[in-house]
Amino acid sequence: MEQHGEIPRKNVIAIIPARYASTRLTGKLMLDICGKPLILHTLDRALKAKTVERVIVATDDERIIRAVTEAGHEAVLTSAEHNSGSDRIAEVAASLPEGSIVVNVQGDEPMIDPATIDRAVLALLDDPHAEIATASEPIESLADLLNGNVVKVVTAGDDHALYFSRSPIPFPRDASLKYDGDPNAALVNEPELMTMFRKHTGLYVYRREFLLKFTKMQQTKLEKIEMLEQLRALENGARIIVVEAAGRSVGVDTAEDLEAVRTLIAADSITIRNAVSSDVPQIAKVHVESWQRSFAGIAPAEFLQNMSVEKREKVFEKRFEENGYRMLVADDERHGVVGFIDFGKPDFDNFGYEARIYSFYFLPEFQRRGLGKKLFKACVKKVADDGYGSVCLDTLKLSPYRSFYDKRGGRVVAYDKHLLGKQMFETVIYGWNDLQKI
Repeated sequence: MEQHGEIPRKNVIAIIPARYASTRLTGKLMLDICGKPLILHTLDRALKAKTVERVIVATDDERIIRAVTEAGHEAVLTSAEHNSGSDRIAEVAASLPEGSIVVNVQGDEPMIDPATIDRAVLALLDDPHAEIATASEPIESLADLLNGNVVKVVTAGDDHALYFSRSPIPFPRDASLKYDGDPNAALVNEPELMTMFRKHTGLYVYRREFLLKFTKMQQTKLEKIEMLEQLRALENGARIIVVEAAGRSVGVDTAEDLEAVRTLIAADSITIRNAVSSDVPQIAKVHVESWQRSFAGIAPAEFLQNMSVEKREKVFEKRFEENGYRMLVADDERHGVVGFIDFGKPDFDNFGYEARIYSFYFLPEFQRRGLGKKLFKACVKKVADDGYGSVCLDTLKLSPYRSFYDKRGGRVVAYDKHLLGKQMFETVIYGWNDLQKI
């Protein structure tokens, strides 16, 4: 991608389609999140994109118009007859100058990363042959991979989209053959296979003229089968560039999604600090809840059910008495401790490493928002400040979070075993010899 001397803004307009009706969550765009309607959170995110000149909310409802305009922003009342968000934004785009770049930001994506918008805009501007740019992010759980509401995308080597599907694609044929042709068994036993799958993020950047032409095209066969309108573009020969999302976005489709987003937005107030003994009850609760929710289907059900906050409190109370033991917590002003990481110099074989990270957990709703990376880096700095030159940790071989350590530069240096209830599980030892490179 060529380097821009100046971030382009002229004629880059973000349009947020905001239909009031919703099948699963009525009036969701007007539901309150931390003191203001969901739609305004999405709008605020779009406004933070460096490439965007204007943000317009396109809606069919006067209540959304009032909420947006009273907050000092731009809104347009559009037809109530549109079948899709693309049709709604096309109505607004028709009045924009020729050559405009139109960013379609989904109204129910209040966690969209502004940097993702910028990446997609720049990708489209840098490729004169592309008509659309969109984004993708890793799929990190088997549940998401098998969820038909999570759209997957496959790209070519030059990052243009080959296909979008609600099914898991591509199919891991060779790995599946090892397990009697069962791809699910392959993915459970070889979690590294998850790196081949990508989730499509609901963001589109169009050239205005293509958008107007696209919304007049007839629905295509594949689009009707998968109910994915981006397939209409592919079937008509459009080139779609796919960029890496800068951060994970969370769409709001259900009441559970809404609560998760409320928690995440409130997470902006999270601070990283040294743990104190009075934190132990909350730390123990995070430990147990993280295991029970994150490792369901991996660890034995009986083991998870028998986990006790009281027992974990005793473990951490004892550790706090050890010399050289350190713990950092992620502290939210509303929810208290939502994550923690601890380390020390163990008195057992440590595979040649000076220090060991004993545990690292976040409540699931606070994961994949950059908080884990922030807490991990803070821990590594403290390890170095305490005079250690290397560190290691162990994790279940089947853990869905191994890619996190891979991305932090961790190297698999050994394998071990750990008893969970009555069942033995293989663990992987990750090591870091140069703390400055993490």
